[in-house]
Amino acid sequence: MRDEVLTRWVSQPSADPVYQYLRDAEKESAWEVLGPREHVLDIASEANVTAGLDADSVTRVDFSAAAIDHARNVLGDEVDRYEQTTPEEPLLPFEADSFDGAVSIGPYDWRFLDIDTLTAEVRRVTAPEGRFVFSVPTPRSPYETGGKYRLRYYEPEEALSLLDPGMGLDDCDLVYQHPYWLHSKLAMAPPAVQRPFVDWAESRSDALGDDDWDDASYLVLGARPLDYEGALTDALDCLFRPVDEHGFWNPDTERLIRALAYDAVDGRPENWTPVDDNEWRYAPFALMGAMQWRASPLGTADWDDRLEGQLSYFTDRVDDSLSEMPSYGVGALTVAFALADDVFGDTPSSPDYLAVARRLFEHADERFTFDHAEDALLLYGWTYLYDRWVDTDLHDAIDSAMYEIIERQNAWKTLFYFDNPTTRRHQNQMYTLWGLCRAIEVTDREGYLENVEAVLDYTIEERMRRDGAFVWEDPSRRVYAGTELRRCLGRGKSRPPHWEFLYPCHQTFFVNAVAHYEAAGGERDYASALGDAMRWVFGDNDREQDLRSLSGLGVPVRFLTTDGRLDVPDQQFKGAYEVGSLVMALTNLVERCSARRNPISNRARTETNPAYSSTHD
Repeated sequence: MRDEVLTRWVSQPSADPVYQYLRDAEKESAWEVLGPREHVLDIASEANVTAGLDADSVTRVDFSAAAIDHARNVLGDEVDRYEQTTPEEPLLPFEADSFDGAVSIGPYDWRFLDIDTLTAEVRRVTAPEGRFVFSVPTPRSPYETGGKYRLRYYEPEEALSLLDPGMGLDDCDLVYQHPYWLHSKLAMAPPAVQRPFVDWAESRSDALGDDDWDDASYLVLGARPLDYEGALTDALDCLFRPVDEHGFWNPDTERLIRALAYDAVDGRPENWTPVDDNEWRYAPFALMGAMQWRASPLGTADWDDRLEGQLSYFTDRVDDSLSEMPSYGVGALTVAFALADDVFGDTPSSPDYLAVARRLFEHADERFTFDHAEDALLLYGWTYLYDRWVDTDLHDAIDSAMYEIIERQNAWKTLFYFDNPTTRRHQNQMYTLWGLCRAIEVTDREGYLENVEAVLDYTIEERMRRDGAFVWEDPSRRVYAGTELRRCLGRGKSRPPHWEFLYPCHQTFFVNAVAHYEAAGGERDYASALGDAMRWVFGDNDREQDLRSLSGLGVPVRFLTTDGRLDVPDQQFKGAYEVGSLVMALTNLVERCSARRNPISNRARTETNPAYSSTHD
């Protein structure tokens, strides 16, 4: 039965006006949203969609041998290549970035199709500058009344969540259909009676705008891959680029600098200059992020000389400078040295990196009491050390730190409250989640995942704006009202209050928290929030310019105020720690997107999936 459905879908005869209207509307919208392309992949669209594509070459994939044969009979050499995959495991037999366009009109309705795998595969084979166009019906479709158990119907938010977290929405066309009570009666009327109602539906579709998604019966979505892989390469390049080329690497001292400062000129950052003080906070954090990438399956030896140079710099200074290091730096360095033992530990000339990590732990265990939010980064570092050094004292310290952190969670206000005055701010809450999630992972205490979920949910519900950005801190009503009153009276400070700052690094802190939550065994789905968070950094259909191009560094600017300013004096810099967290987040996102598909070679795909065949003209 399934194969018959797939075959019938390939080519459908002309129908009465109310039925034909939808086919034509979807088809024409798909052509318009996709636009002219060089190499297009068509995934089982109705043949009339395929035939009208404006492309130099078209490859078509269908989900059964009979459907391929039928498509070949209908389309012939209008398609350059025919391929088959299975709907239950829709792996695509193409190299990454093979197409600059992809289209699938119809299949996303089918319940027997693995939508997540297909979408991830389309992202893989579509180049970063390409576009994927697909259609979905909503519950406003008249066909939902009798078909909701046979086909999928998507609310707009559900449709957009299909893109998360690997794609961004570029365009959308909305299609209107008459409601079931009218549509069903028109379907039985003569064509001449149907025609005026079709004309009205077409005019209604044309009138639907960005605020009318809930009135649409069908959505034709145009999505683009978010180029996490390219962004990761750019972030690493920025981190290790020499300072005279606006990077963070000082070739004279062979180490990372703290920050790059800028002047705001006509609303853009200009005149980047190095800031090379306070080495015990930002550079250790940047090193931690780079080492997490290096120790991951994505890591390469491209920057090993600089990574080892930075590790050597800290190795020589740890013993003499421990008393100066805040928990922020000690925790980050513990992660970095623990991972360095994995990456460089087998090299005969390498220092004993694990011994450095142990010294950092022993110092921190005696000095810090987990009364400051940033102390959670110590717990974060200790868990990486524990993965490589199973020690009773270390285990007890992790156990005690988990208890201290959990005791800090306020049952009434959800968040963690430490003694530092900035404890409620977004970054402090996310650092706490990093440490707690990693501790859950190494101790198998999954009962604490509920604590993590409470903070993630609060962050999304109370701190994430509609555009995906996170506010630094949501103020109390009293504080907010007082600030606004002083503004109205002309007594407010010229510097915006902290809840009017939006930081791209806050998006990455959240991404990393979710990644650690999932690694600890968390099963709640935060993919939609991840997608919203990263689209704010990369740009979307409402803001085409991404925050990386605005900086000119290849990484996002440090901040924007809610009214778009970049000229707040004490914030006019880019910190190395921000780039480190970006590297961590992009590493997590690339691995996450890869995990949603089967990352095997094309040859292995065929060998492991006997139903998977390839036919060429």
